[in-house]
Amino acid sequence: MSTSPAPDVDPSHAQAPLGHAPGSVLSGIAGQVQTRAHVCAVHSGDKGVTYGELWERAGRMAAVVSAVAGGRGQLRVAIGLGPGADWVGCLLGIWRAGAVAVPVNLDHPSARLCLLAGSADLLVHPDGAIPGWWPDSKPAVALPGAEADDLPASGPKYASAAGRRTACVLHTSGSTGTPKPVVLPHSGLARRITAFADLYRITAADRIAQLAAVSVDVVLWETLLALTVGGTLCVPHGRQRVPGIGLVRWLAGEQVTVATMTPTMLAAVPEVTLPELRLLVVGGEALAPTRFRYWIDRHQVANAYGPTEATIATHVAPHITADDQSAPLGRPVPGVEDFLLDENDQPVPDGQPGHLHLAGVGLADGYAGLSDRTARAFPTLTIGGRAVRVYRTGDRAWRHPDGQLVYAGRIDRQLNLGGVRLEPEEVEAAALALDGVTAAAALAESAEGGRDVLALHAAVPGGRITEAALRAHLAGVLPSTAVPARIHLHSSLPLTGYGKPDVHALAALSLSGAPPTAEPDGMAPAADSPAVALPGEVRVWWRQATGAEPATATTDFFSCGGDSLACVELLHRINETFGLEIPLAAFTAQPTPAFLTRALASATQESA
Repeated sequence: MSTSPAPDVDPSHAQAPLGHAPGSVLSGIAGQVQTRAHVCAVHSGDKGVTYGELWERAGRMAAVVSAVAGGRGQLRVAIGLGPGADWVGCLLGIWRAGAVAVPVNLDHPSARLCLLAGSADLLVHPDGAIPGWWPDSKPAVALPGAEADDLPASGPKYASAAGRRTACVLHTSGSTGTPKPVVLPHSGLARRITAFADLYRITAADRIAQLAAVSVDVVLWETLLALTVGGTLCVPHGRQRVPGIGLVRWLAGEQVTVATMTPTMLAAVPEVTLPELRLLVVGGEALAPTRFRYWIDRHQVANAYGPTEATIATHVAPHITADDQSAPLGRPVPGVEDFLLDENDQPVPDGQPGHLHLAGVGLADGYAGLSDRTARAFPTLTIGGRAVRVYRTGDRAWRHPDGQLVYAGRIDRQLNLGGVRLEPEEVEAAALALDGVTAAAALAESAEGGRDVLALHAAVPGGRITEAALRAHLAGVLPSTAVPARIHLHSSLPLTGYGKPDVHALAALSLSGAPPTAEPDGMAPAADSPAVALPGEVRVWWRQATGAEPATATTDFFSCGGDSLACVELLHRINETFGLEIPLAAFTAQPTPAFLTRALASATQESA
């Protein structure tokens, strides 16, 4: 039977009050405050915040949240802050007040942030104007300063959070066109962090990098793992957060010992000596070890697997070797059970692929406000003669004789590109919302270097929509990671017998290199325009990002090989070198040399 038991699940543990449960997040951090009050907890730039100072910030935040809540149950608090000590203090303060954290990524378009705002009751923002995406009907408070009343290091606010109460709501890509709010309880988060600390032997001597976006579950692993053991959380800013020479210089300067990246991120990191780095945790997408021999030969590289719905990670392969053709997903961490089931929800024979289901401590309570989707994704099944609540991952896997799981693809259309989980239906729904687009299909296409990028095929009868207009629309409603690198416009799309876009036919045509359909009426390709005289270093950066020179003024950055990660790096270099502030959304909407030339010329005129 292809199942794996939970090594040490204690059902009663989940019900214990968080403030008193052994190994719970807040109790662990509070313990460090008592013994390491003057030790640096969060280091960013040239500033450090001690454990005592961080706990005081959390206390001030808890007082503010409690005042707004007024005893109205678990308030959901959106964290409208960028990465750093303020973000960490806000997170801990929300929990000390017994409230729920709703992290948001401020780099997302306002239209998407408006959707995420529906999952929260209160917004915490930097001192200043309330952002336009926050509803006027809901309260918002500025991050409290040192003059605010503090709470004691322990007390009713600290001990009020119970294990099964909600810790946070995290949003993932949704197949219905809107993000899915995943509800994670404190109990699973506490057990997962404890398991990771033991598995990776994390100690107070470790300096852990905080590289993940503040809206994804990995940020909890980075932050809480450092603080619960008394280590130091190291937070980069600006270009330091983008894979490249700036990041490795920062890693070396901060003497980081533990870092977590996706394979796409790691592939963009220059191969340099980092003697202090002892552990690289890689996850979020399939890992091909042969591509990372340099890092595997010099550091411990672990492969981690797990969806947000099961809290950060559920499986770990702690030591990857460069000779593996593909990295195994690993074995379940303590508290996790896995089951490989067939289409009838019955266990498959050992060695055979099946649909991976997860169970045990760490499963989400479901999707907030989406009872039907929760019921489908988190059913209770009878397995081995007992009732088990599971999460249907949508991943296929098989169990190796050594007990490790091996990834075998998806059973649905979900994509994982650059470590970002994408539901094609969300991208398609965004495209169809633009008047003039009658059909849309999003899928992965192969690009230079053996990587995959997101492509969108859209039907625009009569040629009323241009690629630039569609890209600008998508950049205004989707996060940059979900804006397609390639957009193909057609008069119509091939359909299945059920009248839906035939993604398999489109994928086959993309692989063959042939044009999928005829160009829309009135949209024949324009004659090549002359190349724009970009500065030499910008042309070099463009070539490094895409693999090709910008041939003409209208060369599309994404169509010639660029992706969202390379786009961020390119803009960081340009903005830093020329003193500009080119927004990511603006370039995503017009990803051409002509746009960059106008931006550079405008800056030159203003400085003259």
